[in-house]
Amino acid sequence: MFIDSSVVVEILIDGDRANELLGRMAESRSICTGPTVIYESATVLATRLGRQPEETKLLVQRFVERFEISVLPASYEVASAAIDAFARYGKGRHPAKLNFGDCFSYAGAGQSGLPLLYVGGDFARTDLA
Repeated sequence: MFIDSSVVVEILIDGDRANELLGRMAESRSICTGPTVIYESATVLATRLGRQPEETKLLVQRFVERFEISVLPASYEVASAAIDAFARYGKGRHPAKLNFGDCFSYAGAGQSGLPLLYVGGDFARTDLA
């Protein structure tokens, strides 16, 4: 499965869905994500937790290591697929309102051929739901 930053954040803040998401991850044979998810997770956590980005970067790094999450490389193909996702589902263009990070998660899941694990309603309005 490909995990979105919303999953990383929900688990690391011990949100309401943290246990459910951990269970879904445990059922998966392989878990991957993208570099934009690492970035977005660390920056969102820094803001929400009132901590320095260096600290939240380490939190995310430990999370990735603990769950043996593969970080897929950025590529032209993924960037192109993210642009296509914006054209189809982007904020101001579609009710899904995908933002920059969402478009890259959508693209990463699509390019990897893996299901996308996410929190929230944005992706539910796309063809990945």
